[in-house]
Parts: sequence; structure tokens; C-alpha cells
Amino acid sequence: MMMKHRFPFVLFLTGTLFVSATELAVDRYGQYTGEEWPGKVTSDDQLRADAAKEWPQIRDAKFDPAKFDRFGGRLDAGKFEATGHFRLQKINGRHWLITPEGHRYFLIGCDAVGYREGGYSTPLKNPDGSRRSGFAELPDVKLVPDGLPGGKKVNFLAANLAKKYGPAYYEKSKEVNRKRLISWGFNSTAKWGWGETFDLPYVEDWTFRTVKLLPRRRIDVYDPGFAAAAEKEVAALVARRKDDPMLIAYASENENGWSYQDVKELTAAAPTVASKQALVDFLIRRHGEAKAAAQFRLSGGRKAMLENRKIINLNQKDISDFITESSRYYHRIVRELFRKYDPDHLWFGASHCSGQSAEWIYAAAEFTDAVMLNEYNLFAQWTSSLRPQLKKIDKPFFITEFSFVCDQRGFRYHHSVNTVRDQQARGLGYRHYTEQLATDPLCIGFGYFIFFDQPVMRRSLPTGENFNFGLVDVTDRPYEEMIAEVKRSNSRLEAVHAGKIKPFRLKNPDKILFSRTQQKLLADFLPSTCSPCIVQDNSNAAEYFGGCTQRLKIDERRLPDNADPRQEYSLGTAYAGDNSRFGSVKADCYFWKNHRGKELNRYYALEGSADGRHFSPLPLRFELVRRAEFDHYVMRNAEPIPAEIRYLRLVLKAPVPNQSWSNQIAGIEIER
Repeated sequence: MMMKHRFPFVLFLTGTLFVSATELAVDRYGQYTGEEWPGKVTSDDQLRADAAKEWPQIRDAKFDPAKFDRFGGRLDAGKFEATGHFRLQKINGRHWLITPEGHRYFLIGCDAVGYREGGYSTPLKNPDGSRRSGFAELPDVKLVPDGLPGGKKVNFLAANLAKKYGPAYYEKSKEVNRKRLISWGFNSTAKWGWGETFDLPYVEDWTFRTVKLLPRRRIDVYDPGFAAAAEKEVAALVARRKDDPMLIAYASENENGWSYQDVKELTAAAPTVASKQALVDFLIRRHGEAKAAAQFRLSGGRKAMLENRKIINLNQKDISDFITESSRYYHRIVRELFRKYDPDHLWFGASHCSGQSAEWIYAAAEFTDAVMLNEYNLFAQWTSSLRPQLKKIDKPFFITEFSFVCDQRGFRYHHSVNTVRDQQARGLGYRHYTEQLATDPLCIGFGYFIFFDQPVMRRSLPTGENFNFGLVDVTDRPYEEMIAEVKRSNSRLEAVHAGKIKPFRLKNPDKILFSRTQQKLLADFLPSTCSPCIVQDNSNAAEYFGGCTQRLKIDERRLPDNADPRQEYSLGTAYAGDNSRFGSVKADCYFWKNHRGKELNRYYALEGSADGRHFSPLPLRFELVRRAEFDHYVMRNAEPIPAEIRYLRLVLKAPVPNQSWSNQIAGIEIER
């Protein structure tokens, strides 16, 4: 009898390995019900016992007055000008923050320390308005008023804190978290406080709320009303904060800098969009009206260009220079507003990420006091690419978000370069990342993202995050194995940055990277037959992949700069068994629309072998299912698998190495 073995992604489709957002379930404490682990909370008494055990360990936590000022500045590192507010100073070739009392300060922070942060709650309803299943019990709003914030979300963290600390849980949890941070070696609450402070230095972050926006929350920086709208918001923000000595700097916006794609989309925007008008005028100034219109394949001049509603692939140099000009225009305006209302405090601008262009970031650096960067990568590949230019202009940087996660307890895999084996590995990732970057003379500190885990049921729907980012879980329990490693580095970072001690370095960082999900997905393949360059991808499932939430791809971050476009990357090798043979092969393939017209066999391959050592290509056929951002094909063997084939190998290729994500695969079925 022939048996059908489905691997690896059919397990997802049958629901035995993966569950969708609507199928997740949590207990009364917000813990995932589909998995057990040592110490999982089952009673309120456990929470109260945790509080009684931890308090004596942190009760006396404070900055040692013999070593630190009240801000966490070092008393033994020299005395510098005290201005009553935080400022920057370059000392012996290295950039430092200086506290209001005039002491050297290296920022070691954690983001979103307060449990009321919106990302710690999960919606009560599905996007269609129906009530969500999966909640075993909701908090009693009479006992826990912020357990159901706004009546639209549930915050299990708040409910657990109420059970743990009693009616005064808000005040008590703030006190506990402040003492935890100090005892763990942190000296700041970094970003994402949203107005809540903990008597520790912090960066006040702000998102403009009354300005006109482009898609993906990009600001329409050329809108004539932008400066006036921004000024009202800056004035109100500064009035609340300028007299707080714990304020390190203002930040405004997050990950909203323009990319090349944003500019391309501007070419198709409505004629009334101010930034489109600015783009058209930029092109006319540079090339003249006729040549500018030619880029749009038009002959009607400025009016026709403005009325164009199709995306145009402009000259790359033009896009680059327009982004630079726009960034300067925007940052000059906002810089002047903060200087007008609070000339004494620093302004760091927005936190930047790899999804935006480097030109935007470098132009921003001309106007901000420091550059803020968000990066989720053990190897710091993106920040390393930016640092030469930042060094050239001598601009300090602050890592405002970084994190390491495990895909367990209902939490999802995040990225191939920050998902690790266990909680100790999370701490080791923290050590390796921070200490390596702290050696850079430009680095002024870190903000770990985030204090608590995100909710298992997702922070938003349908595709919101639910990751094991936290130092502390939903039941207010610190991850002790991780914290032990974090404390080791936090006690060293200032000395590492000063050049007094060598940084901690993992001998082989790759060894701590590990995904339980991917291990299960590949369980039916022979061990060690999957290329380390193959990773899973769960991003943009609804938008680009027809709802397919788990796929395999080649990770361009794992490819060398000079990757051979002919190289093959094995998904895995299957063995038919001693008394069986292979039948049909089927898989769902997702192929980026910009590569349409290319031969699919250049991107996907099926290979057979009689001995497991010598493989030859087997013919494939592809059937189109739907057109989308990533076209969906079903891949099948074009001819019967020869009886002598005992081993089958599935392969992905990357003819364009820096676009290795362009071809992905899921739903693999191999019949024996």
C-alpha cells in the first residue's frame, strides 16, 4: 500500500503544527494552552508567591551613590560641565552622553516598561466584528479596570499584576519594574514610554497626529500645512517635558523614512499630493520639462506628469537625490521647531530601519543630535553597513530596538538572525550584539525591545505581532536564564565603550540560532540536509501570499556578498525507505511579480538519486493558481519518478542573490 507523507508544510495546512490567529487559545493568565512548560502558572497563589520571593532580592536596588549620580552617570570617569540637562560630548575620541550633573553616561535601556503599552493587549474582536474565540476567561473589569482597555482589547498582563500585587498593582508594578531594571544593570527606560516615566532617564517619543500622511505612515513632508501642524504638536509636547531633568532627548516618528518604493509610488499619486508635486518639480529643475516628462513616457509636461496614475520606474540617481533633498527639507523644519521651543534638550529624530533608504538616514543625520537605529540581527549587518558613513560625518548612534526570541509557548518565529534556541541563548545574543557594537566610538547606548512579551493572541489583527521579545513574561515572571546573561553585559558595557576591556564575542554565533518551528517543518527530511541559508518566512501572509503564513525561502542575509547565482540551496533530502518508492511530488510556489517572464526552473528544482550522493534533475511543471504580489503556482513532477530513485532533494536557487526572497515554497507533499 502506498502511504502519503506530507512534509514539511502540509502539517501547517492540517493545523497540527501551526494555528492561525483565530485558532490560538490562552488560559485565564494569557498563557498558550497548546503547550506545557516547567513552572507554567496554574493558580493565583503562584503569582503571589513569586512576588514574595522576588521582592527581598530587589527591594534595596538603587544606583550606588559611591559610583553613580542619581541619573546613573559614572562618578569615577571624570567631571564635565553640568548644564542641568543631558547633552553629548566627545571624550578621547569616543562619544558619550553627559548627565545633568556632569558625569559620563552610557545609555543601557529597555523599551516599553509600563504594562499599559498598547502592544501588550490583544483585540477582543476579529476584523469582521465577530467575537474572538480562544479566551478561557476574561478579566473582571470591576477588579482590573485596565484589563479590558477601552472595552476593545484584553490585557492579561494587567489582570495578572492585579492578582499578584492587589488593588494598588499599578503603583506596585512601577516600583518593582524600576528596581528590576536597576538590579539588572539598566539605567534608562529608553523609548516607548508614551508619557509614562519611572524616575529613570528616558527618550520621549512622539508620533505626529495631525499632519497629512502618504501610504505606510510616511509624512507628506511638502504639504503646505505640515510645519504649522507639527509646530502645535511640538509646542504641546515640549511644554510637558522640558523641565524634567530625566529627559535625555526628544524623538519624533518611528521607521517612517522614505524608501525607493515610496518615491516610485509617488509617481502614481493623485495630482493634489504635495510630495508628488515636489517630485515632479524636482525632475523638471534637473532635466527640463520635456526630458522629465519623457521619464513618465509622456509629452504633456508638468500637468500630464501630475495627472499620471501609473507607477513609473524613475532614474535611480534621481530617486536617490530626491530622497536626500526631501529628508533635509523635513528634518530642517522639525529641528528648528524643537530648537525654538526647547533649545536645551537633544533631538534624535526618528528611529530608522533597514526598510528605508540610506540616503534618508544620512540626510537626517545632518540635523539630529544622534541617529537612532532599529535592528533585529545578531550579526549587526545593517548597522555595520551604515557605520562607515556615520564615522565619516562623526555622528553618534543609539540602537533603539533590538531583540532575541524563541518560538515556543505559542510565540512565532521572528527572523532567521534573531530566533534562538532557548532563554539563555537570548541572553547570549544580547551579550554578543551589545558588546560588539559598544566598541564603536559612535555608539552611545541601547534600548532593548521590550520589557514584557507581546500577547500570544497577537497585538493586532489580522497579522499583528506575537513574539517572545520580553525580559518578563505575561505572568510577570522574569526569564531568569536570559537575565543572568544580560546582567553580565550590562555591568561591562560602559567599560567596553571606553576601550578598557575587550568585548564578549560568541565564537560561533550561528550555533545559538534555532527555530523549533522550522525543525518540526523539516522533521521528515534526513537530518542535516537543509542548507543553513534556507529559513522560514511568515511575513505579509495576507497581503502577498494569499494567507499562506509559513513558507521557506533563501535568506539573503546569510548569503556572501559574492554569492554565485548558479548556487543551489537544499530544502532537504527525503528517503523513500527500503520497501517503497516515490509517487507524486507537489508544492505551492510563490514567485515575485517583478520576475514574471523568467523561467521558473531557474528558481526551483527537484533532484533524484539512487545512492544519496549523486543527484540529477527531474523535470517539473508549474500551474498558475493566481496572480498577486507573489504569483502562486502549484509545482508538480512532470514525469513519474523512476523506480530506482531512492532519494529526492528539493532545491531553491537565487539567480539574483540580493533578491533571494523572490521565490518561496510551501505546502510540500511527497507521496511514497
